[in-house]
Amino acid sequence: MIHLKATEKASALQETLNQTVGVSSKKALTLRETPGIVSTITAEDIRHLGARDMMDILQLIPGLEFGTDVEFQVGLSVRGNWANEGKILLMIDGIEINETLYQTVPFGNRFPVDQIERIEIIRGPGSAMYGGTAEYGVINIITKGDSRLNGVTVAGSYGQRSNSFARRNIGLTAGKQLGHWHIDAAMFKGEGNRSDQNYSSFYGSEVNLADGYSKMSPTFLNIGIKYKSASFRAIYDHYKTTSSEYQVDYTLFTAYLKYDYKLSRKLTLTPQFTYINHLPWHYKGYFEEDFAREYKVRGQRYKANLSASYDISRKLNVVFGGEYFNDRATDELGLENFGEGINEVGYDNYSVFTQGLFQHYFANITLGARYDYHSAFGAAFVPRVALTKRIDNFHFKLLYSQAYRAPGIENLNYTPDIKPERSAVAELELGYQFTPEMLLSSNFFHIRTRDVIIFGFDVATKEESYMNYERMGTQGMEVEYKIKKNLWNASVTYSFYQALSDNTVETYQVEGKEHLNLGIPAHKIGLSSSFRIRKSFFVSPSLVHRSIRYAYKELDEEENPILGSLEANTQLNMYLHHDNLLVDGLTLGFGVYNLLNQDASIPQPYHGGFSPIPVSGREFTLKLLYHLNFSQTSAQ
Repeated sequence: MIHLKATEKASALQETLNQTVGVSSKKALTLRETPGIVSTITAEDIRHLGARDMMDILQLIPGLEFGTDVEFQVGLSVRGNWANEGKILLMIDGIEINETLYQTVPFGNRFPVDQIERIEIIRGPGSAMYGGTAEYGVINIITKGDSRLNGVTVAGSYGQRSNSFARRNIGLTAGKQLGHWHIDAAMFKGEGNRSDQNYSSFYGSEVNLADGYSKMSPTFLNIGIKYKSASFRAIYDHYKTTSSEYQVDYTLFTAYLKYDYKLSRKLTLTPQFTYINHLPWHYKGYFEEDFAREYKVRGQRYKANLSASYDISRKLNVVFGGEYFNDRATDELGLENFGEGINEVGYDNYSVFTQGLFQHYFANITLGARYDYHSAFGAAFVPRVALTKRIDNFHFKLLYSQAYRAPGIENLNYTPDIKPERSAVAELELGYQFTPEMLLSSNFFHIRTRDVIIFGFDVATKEESYMNYERMGTQGMEVEYKIKKNLWNASVTYSFYQALSDNTVETYQVEGKEHLNLGIPAHKIGLSSSFRIRKSFFVSPSLVHRSIRYAYKELDEEENPILGSLEANTQLNMYLHHDNLLVDGLTLGFGVYNLLNQDASIPQPYHGGFSPIPVSGREFTLKLLYHLNFSQTSAQ
């Protein structure tokens, strides 16, 4: 058992493990006792890694992998399951970023990583708390501004590949504490190219992506105001991309107002009102007349939430509440997108939820459930139960939860009688802290999903629809080893999955290798590390190794798809940075990414008619960050 003397400082690893997280429970608990398989990334981790964007961070998380959707959009898979449409929820400062039409979140030079204070990631179901957009996981980003930053941070980066620039971004964050008030504001603006290679489409055409066919241009604004227990936040996000055929834009404006009303020492009531205005997947062809179609549908959501937290005793807490939201979608081009003579649709959703946490000497027992009723597809009920406990240096988690994916507005538009997708997930985590600086943990999971929502296209009738397939799922394990010393630290992860033997969703399967799903490696190894060479100079190598992946790349002479493979590859990165260079608060960093120049193509993790996006090639990146702390300035 690890003991600390009264005068002994906790190790860096222990400080991390003792941090409380609330993403997997309405009641904050430490990492080893929270009722979920949770990973956390801090601002220090991001700085040492030299992360260029969220993809650099998330690819190091066991079980998470990227794949390409249509029109070069890139989304996430979780534990071997494609999760881009409504199966993984992304939040920034408590605000949902998933769009409401298809519930997707595209990645790639989009979100400002240098403005992040902490990321909390649930690798597992979150529907019992967050509803029908969190079937397989939740990513919760907390920015420096929302963490009561009292200063100014400026960050800029430039990346170069052999045939074109990779990215050029700049960001600014400022926060100020004024008595009971705290005000923060952040902006991020950039330009990027996903690739500088030649892209061969499924149908044989070829373009050079360095010629403007893989652009990623973000504009991001985030403003927050807090006064005592009241808080307001607004986010504007405009993400503009291009593919070989279309320009695709995503525009989001969202804001919330909430108040934590402490009725007594034990009871807190929190009302929250949220408004979301999306213009996602706004595309128009601009390269050839054949692709001249334009799509422009606006989605809006009005949401009211009321939750209560009651500490019945020191060991017993109950959380309960309700939520209502109204979704609307409007075809701004008047093209009758929702049927003849119909340019607007609307839906209502009602929810109630509850969670009880009992901290017993044997185990922490968490029981929870959520009930939703949607005006189009009816009811969904998802329970959860968890046993978690830290016993000296050992900890365990035994978790079972049901989850669901709610059909989005366009899913219902294509197929009005589509049913929600439903999952049942069992998880077991075991961990042991060998020393104050060293922890080994592993988890085992089994996921079974029914009524799987899949897009379909009838070649004969040219009709598009969404269908419910019978079942699919995966099982596997994830291992994480962490060590944090005074002069160096490292995190090594391994993840493995295999598809269940009774899967019925052919569009995800690898023909002849039914234990694999398309585009997703069965084995993945991640390493992130940092070595302090001098007082403020760090060298930080990282790598991601993926086993062989399979994808459809082209058609044969008879226009039948040909299954191909992407060989196992290792992406090795090296980042060097110097803190407090010349003046306090100034950090200069230089990195080489994909040092071995390996093929880092992003395949499509389903049979959807898009070839892998080639993103191979080294990238050289220069980063500059300056932070001025107001409190230090005032002290001087």
